[in-house]
Amino acid sequence: MEARHATLGRRTLEEIRQKRAAERLSKVSSGSDLTKVPIPNDNAGIRKSESENRLSETDISGLVSQLKDLQKRNADLEESNTLLSFKVQTKDVENETLLTQLNDLEQHTVPSLRKALKDVAMEKDAAVVSREDLSAQLRTLKKRLKEAEEEQYRAEEDAAALRAELNSMQQQAMTNQFGGISSMGISHDQVQSLEKELAGLKSELQQASLLRQQEQQRLVEEQARISALASEKQELVEKLAALSRTVSEVSEKSVPKAFTVEEKEKLEKQLHDMAIAVERLESSRQKLLMEIDSQSLEIEKLFEENSSLSSSCQEATSIAKQWENQLKDCLKQNEELRAILDKLRTRTG
Repeated sequence: MEARHATLGRRTLEEIRQKRAAERLSKVSSGSDLTKVPIPNDNAGIRKSESENRLSETDISGLVSQLKDLQKRNADLEESNTLLSFKVQTKDVENETLLTQLNDLEQHTVPSLRKALKDVAMEKDAAVVSREDLSAQLRTLKKRLKEAEEEQYRAEEDAAALRAELNSMQQQAMTNQFGGISSMGISHDQVQSLEKELAGLKSELQQASLLRQQEQQRLVEEQARISALASEKQELVEKLAALSRTVSEVSEKSVPKAFTVEEKEKLEKQLHDMAIAVERLESSRQKLLMEIDSQSLEIEKLFEENSSLSSSCQEATSIAKQWENQLKDCLKQNEELRAILDKLRTRTG
């Protein structure tokens, strides 16, 4: 490098000498004494050569200082070039790392996210189908409970009519034990009809009790299904939370500076579409959870109504047993009256 600077200095010095010689020649050729023949003078030539030597030494010292400045600037430029080369290498390494991350995202993370979104969508569809099935079962349950309630009302009406007839029979038996021979046959027919009605009432009560047990079993099954749906809901919440975290991580990591504009726009569009899909899935999940909660409240309400209906059926069953006991007592009294009538007939005969 020093040899190159020395060569450059010598070349510059030669150029300066040539320029000054050309200037002197131009001055001599353009002067007014151009026609005069110069008289050679040895002393003047000696002084001229000495002045040229002094100028040459001055020029050389200036060139040396310029060369030193140039060397210093060159060293600074080489240092800056080294730093820039190091920065360029660092940027290249960063770009390669970002490209590797982007390829990994495109090959592994994005497909896994799409698969997770597809699985969540399938689970959402399954939950919607389960909700529709549950709604149909609830409608059937309401219909059956309504029928059981109507049967209970009819049973209560029949029981009230039977109670009134039994009361009238007891009053007739207490007021006239011996003077109702002709009316005994009518009372006996009424008793038989009451027995038939009581048997029908008992069968209806048994059917209502069986229906109530079936509905209770169905309610237990529906509650189990609701608990399963709640667990599935919790799993969906966890999956969506994990998916949201993954999408946020992908969004944070996917900011490459060395990508092309088209690649950046494509990646941003994919992330935007995924975010929109996640938001739609979240809204659908919230709606589904609200509907499941409403269905759960309705099932609890129906269960309470069924419990009250069960207690009413038990009360009706106990009342029917009381009526049956009263009817048995009435039949026993009727038999006693018939025995007394037979004795009276034998005595009068």
